[in-house]
Amino acid sequence: TRPMAATMPATRLVVGPHVVAHGLGRARGTRVASVRTANARDRRVSCHGWHAGRLSTPRPRVSVSALGDTDRAAPTRWIAAPRGPYRGTHGAAPGIEPHHLPRAVLRSREGRDQTKTGTGGIPYPDLRDAFEASRRRLEQNKPSLSVFERAGGFVYIRNFFAQHEFEVIKAECALLRTSVGSERRACARQRLGVMVAETNLVHRAFMNNRVTHRLGEIVGQETLMPADVPVEYRVYPEGSAMDWHQDVALYKTPQYELVFTLENTSDSQTQWRDADGARRGGWTEPNSVIMVKAEHVVHRVTPITVGERSIVKFVYTTTLDKTDEFYDNLTTYERE
Repeated sequence: TRPMAATMPATRLVVGPHVVAHGLGRARGTRVASVRTANARDRRVSCHGWHAGRLSTPRPRVSVSALGDTDRAAPTRWIAAPRGPYRGTHGAAPGIEPHHLPRAVLRSREGRDQTKTGTGGIPYPDLRDAFEASRRRLEQNKPSLSVFERAGGFVYIRNFFAQHEFEVIKAECALLRTSVGSERRACARQRLGVMVAETNLVHRAFMNNRVTHRLGEIVGQETLMPADVPVEYRVYPEGSAMDWHQDVALYKTPQYELVFTLENTSDSQTQWRDADGARRGGWTEPNSVIMVKAEHVVHRVTPITVGERSIVKFVYTTTLDKTDEFYDNLTTYERE
């Protein structure tokens, strides 16, 4: 009898352009691409390239890479370094100097000065520092806009007080209801109100350091402080409204006027016009604040046909230098 190997047809393994005899074992860094008999020469399969001992498909070549190499193909996700010489068929001959990563990637990791290689690049660490310096310059030169400015000079703040604080303020304002009188302002129709004494809890709830700090962050003003304009408690009954208007400046630098909605069972809306002239607005919910700067945004309160709305109006400023309108404002209400 003949040995089993003698009865088998002669075979050989084809790996790219190289042929490895079946009985000699597999060469380092190679892998079987196909097995065929010696007579099936027309069905040879060649490898396209090897990465870490794994067969890969050909990738389109590019003339210039992102890092300045003219011989690097499309970006590759490298999982592991090759274990032997590069055996690609894209013009590379066997026996070239092995490398574990493309030269551009090596230079970026090692920080090698690419200007010395003739590619005209920037050393990787210097490039990173240049990007960071450029980013810092852009941040420093970019205009710093506050929340108030980004909102177009009209800010709506919800849940201004904690719920238990809100309930206390609402109870105190109910005591002021018996003191309200008719308002003399030309733009206000059938609105009632009263100025709140500085000793009253309602005044102290709105004019304090905590509220100052919160509003200062919104408008981006470190010099913001409570104004010496009296806090007002106002009531909008049925039939009342406030026509389109701009708040007048009570100080040499226009003040910030704030309207806190206490209760609102009405169908009225607070509306304003943005920089493009478009009308905006809506129903204001209890425990919310609207903030607007005097002599800036035009706004109004639509007529109430059902229900009632009560508010607290208070003012913050960056200066106490007063205009003549400040003193006219002190005679706003008259008792019925």
